[in-house]
Amino acid sequence: MIRIYTITIRILLNLLILAVLSTVLIIGKDADIDDNIYDKYFWFYASMVLLAVIAVPAAIISRREKLSFNLPDLLIFLFSCAAVGITLSHTDRLTNKCMLLLFLMLLYFYLRIFLSDKSKLLYGLCCVFLVVTGLVEAIWGLRQLYGFADSQHGLFKITGSFFNPGPYSGWLAMVFPMALGFSLKGIINHKGHEVTQSSSLITPISSLLTVLCIILVLPAAMSRASWLAALGGSAFIGIIHGLQNKKISDYFKKHRKKIVILSFAAVILFAVAMVGLFLLKKDSASGRAFTWKIAVQTIRQHPLGVGLGNFGGSYGEMQAAYFASNAGTEREEYVATGVEYAFNEYLQICIETGIVPFLVFLAFVFYVLYLGIKNRNLFPTGSLVSLLIFASMSYPFNVLPFAIAFVFLSALCMADNRKIDETRKISFNWLRRTSFCGLFFLVAASVVITLCAYKICPLHYAYKQWKQMSYSMNNSEAIEEYAKQYPYLQDEISFLFKYANILSQSEQYEKSNEILQHAMRISCDPRLYNIMGKNYQVQKRYELAEQNFRKAANLVPNLLYPHYLLAKLYHEMGLKEKMEAEINIVLTKSPKVESTAVKKMRKELIQLTMNN
Repeated sequence: MIRIYTITIRILLNLLILAVLSTVLIIGKDADIDDNIYDKYFWFYASMVLLAVIAVPAAIISRREKLSFNLPDLLIFLFSCAAVGITLSHTDRLTNKCMLLLFLMLLYFYLRIFLSDKSKLLYGLCCVFLVVTGLVEAIWGLRQLYGFADSQHGLFKITGSFFNPGPYSGWLAMVFPMALGFSLKGIINHKGHEVTQSSSLITPISSLLTVLCIILVLPAAMSRASWLAALGGSAFIGIIHGLQNKKISDYFKKHRKKIVILSFAAVILFAVAMVGLFLLKKDSASGRAFTWKIAVQTIRQHPLGVGLGNFGGSYGEMQAAYFASNAGTEREEYVATGVEYAFNEYLQICIETGIVPFLVFLAFVFYVLYLGIKNRNLFPTGSLVSLLIFASMSYPFNVLPFAIAFVFLSALCMADNRKIDETRKISFNWLRRTSFCGLFFLVAASVVITLCAYKICPLHYAYKQWKQMSYSMNNSEAIEEYAKQYPYLQDEISFLFKYANILSQSEQYEKSNEILQHAMRISCDPRLYNIMGKNYQVQKRYELAEQNFRKAANLVPNLLYPHYLLAKLYHEMGLKEKMEAEINIVLTKSPKVESTAVKKMRKELIQLTMNN
């Protein structure tokens, strides 16, 4: 009876850990982008709650009472505490991003505890499942490409289970090095490179099939960052394996001249490829380079951090100020947008958490990579390198499945590092002597997750109520419903935008502006300033209306709508010269995208000029 109980608990533990990792495959019932994103979040939270329940008996059965910390554990704990503390200092409440970071930190420690046993079953299962997710996503994308499955976004043909091709390509790129490593290892039957039990779980055929499917679909997604990430992670595995393999290293020593020539040729080829990738989507590349430029200036302005989730507001302030000072070039004005992300996770982490916590995070990453190489966990380390490369050109840590994958890959890299890196470990002897230290941690973690669940349940209910709101509601009914859900959804920019709009339409201008002020702290969408400007204009507070319209115009200079609103404002104020200047901008400036809305604005302003 006890044996059955033990086996059941262990099976449940492994299934729940895989359930957390399977978050990437969860999609909503409807083709709504927000639904797909939120369904992944709620699946993750539910899986973590169940994992917290099963973790304590699993630890007792597996004799995980003793808990020994090492340097990466300490670093990630300090980073998480600092990030949450900085955010609380700016918002005075536990935001959804803070709660997510706490869950991810606890997941990291769960994995560290349960990956520390001599049995490599869980290690192998995690590696297998990561490869399987890559295979499922690749086949999913191929079906979408040839019209056998619907995309998750109406504007893109290939998305897999994600909301656009960018994150989808990044996931394939992250899985590619691991699948390639296991397939090649199975083919050549190389020993001593990875844990034998885990390799026996992954057949060369399934890994090779994953590699082939990814190669087929990845070019069609047109993500340059993912191409570089897949190449970089695979090259990392090849180079490290070569350095650790005596036969290969001896060959390098004997043929140094040949290796130098080949390396030089590879560098030239890589440089040519980089130029080609830049020219492939020149405007996109220029836009990201400009975003990084403004992000660096934002770091200088806020070296102590702005808090998790507040990147958009601080970045928007800096970009608007940059163009207001006439420092921007014509090219920068053309490529500038109101971005949600920095398209470089390291810059965004530095902006949100501050320079010191960011350095702590970097130290954690480098030490994990070091342990991955030291422990010969090359395949997870290669996938982690791919993810880190992708993170330098995109926004994977803002997409939940990637944040989960980062935690898993970090824990896999560090598996069994206590035996190999004993001298470098930071040991707390009094903790190690306390036999129930690990159990105490698991109980404390379960309590934290349970407390957070009390916030997650009403959050889930509020989101569902918001999505189920009828369009036939009149404004007063809608406002009443939005007011009920506001305490739980005030981190959701779509919710805030719609709430402010309805308040404005109901002539509750002060309340609308209050919601907009909150939204501006987490977003740099120029539409927020346009609505606030309209609210002030209706109230005859022309100076404040002008400031907001001008802010929207400076934030994204290639937009014509803010200039249209300024022209209408100046007409109402009787400022003819200023009105004509704004009309001239709308009529002569080339929009980024020609549309019927632009034609309508121009026609209306021409009529306005003729009437004056």
